[in-house]
Amino acid sequence: MKFKTYWDKKNTPFLILHGWGGSSESWKKVWEMLWKYFFVIVPDIPCASKLENCDKVYTLDDYADLIKSFIDELWLENFVLLWHSNGWAIASKLVINYPNLKIKKLILNNSAWIRKDRKRSLKRRAFWVISKIVKPIFILPWMWKVRNLFYRAIGGHDYLEAEKNPNKKQTYLNMINSDLQENYKDINIPTLLIWWENDTYTPLADGQKIHNLIKNSKLVIIKDVRHGIHLQKPDELVKVILENNL
Repeated sequence: MKFKTYWDKKNTPFLILHGWGGSSESWKKVWEMLWKYFFVIVPDIPCASKLENCDKVYTLDDYADLIKSFIDELWLENFVLLWHSNGWAIASKLVINYPNLKIKKLILNNSAWIRKDRKRSLKRRAFWVISKIVKPIFILPWMWKVRNLFYRAIGGHDYLEAEKNPNKKQTYLNMINSDLQENYKDINIPTLLIWWENDTYTPLADGQKIHNLIKNSKLVIIKDVRHGIHLQKPDELVKVILENNL
């Protein structure tokens, strides 16, 4: 994987793994503020990054193996692992598959993790039905902008982007159809949950549920911001990280 890094190597390693459709560049403001305190590493994850090609289909196990190999290549030990949004599914699989990883602290940043949920299952089913009905209309090139607005309105813009590449599309489906919440009670790594009060993608209730499942966890709620605080208010995100024993 390609990655960006900010030194000093003498500091505690801080591995930032972006969410679906993100990139190392989307976290630039954050790692520019953190590098004075940590050895910051930000890789671009294949298929999940807008900067990386998608030449194969990935499962959660594939991603866990990929990140484990990356950690081994850089000889990372006693490191902080921050994962945003959809990345928590991969982080969960990484921690579950490799329990002996020397992780100092987990930071969950508005993590998308609940998949088997009645309300969300109904929403997803409605999305698939609606998308199949309107697809013949939106397939026309001149309807792309309208289609984009429609998919965003029903919460399916990530799928719309993934649809451009068959491998990315199947990888995306693999991500959203995997649910690991039954394993979270076994996680004993110190965990910081950072949640936005008004997030509509990963509701605050999700963060509260993770907080209840992971015994050694702390939940910090930030007001007046939605899903992408690393883009909207990176200074507040860094402040919370530094204030919480890091």
